[in-house]
Amino acid sequence: MKNKKIKGIESLKSRYGFLFTLPWLIGVAVFFILPIIQSAIYSFSSLSIEPGRVLVDWVGLKNYNFILNENPQYINNLGAGLKNIFIQVPFILILSLILGILLNNEFKGRMIYRSLYFLPVIIASGVVLNLFLEASQGDSTEIATSASVSFGMIDFSSVLEGLNLPSSILKYLTIALDNIFLLIWQSGIQIVLIIAGLQTIPDLLYEVAHVEGATKWEQFWFITLPMMIRTMLLVVIFTLVEVVTINTNPVMEQGYAYFGNIEYGVGSAVLWFYFVIVGLVIAAVMFIFSKFLKKWG
Repeated sequence: MKNKKIKGIESLKSRYGFLFTLPWLIGVAVFFILPIIQSAIYSFSSLSIEPGRVLVDWVGLKNYNFILNENPQYINNLGAGLKNIFIQVPFILILSLILGILLNNEFKGRMIYRSLYFLPVIIASGVVLNLFLEASQGDSTEIATSASVSFGMIDFSSVLEGLNLPSSILKYLTIALDNIFLLIWQSGIQIVLIIAGLQTIPDLLYEVAHVEGATKWEQFWFITLPMMIRTMLLVVIFTLVEVVTINTNPVMEQGYAYFGNIEYGVGSAVLWFYFVIVGLVIAAVMFIFSKFLKKWG
């Protein structure tokens, strides 16, 4: 009788839980899943708007053939978008890890500094963000909007050239430093995730390593980094999505331009082809994690 009563209570909790999540499930189905399916269909169609209705004419791969073979601008934007991924994601990951480790230490004013790095997440919309994005579009050696918001006082190129680095590394660092303001601006949530991951590492591990004579560098490589593998994967995926969907992404700008010209079929094809490639990149990251990094962690 007691087991029956417990089973009845659990069943009641499940029903109430489902009722509470039902509005969210309806919202996901109506405002997320349905638009995704519609946009996929639109990428293979030609749309025309008439009073009171939208006519959808199936054209197959015509839109994809147009953007890949007849529109050279798309290939250039696609290359620029992919280059942004391989430049910004590693830089944001490393920057967030360094700042997260620093902000996880005990020092006076720690909460204030944490708030400062998370502040961009709070005001990441509206006029303020647009002004900062405009300021970050110029090179670090030029004045983008005004001297107060630019990096015209620092010539990163001459500093890096003096290090005699390989040309590929020099080019990567130059591009990253040219966009350092925007990259720091995009690191708020990543820093919070890394701090949360660092706080889950037992202090006992560091105490044992200290007793055994391990240096701080050895503690980082053999304790901190392996224990942070899952958190780092989350940060990489989150950053990938953020970099791909940001308004300054050239592929996103081109897709929105087609939407503004009421060419919804071509615009959908522009974005869907890009998202498929990004999906393959995410799948490659997951594969590397499951095959190699997961065992290390």
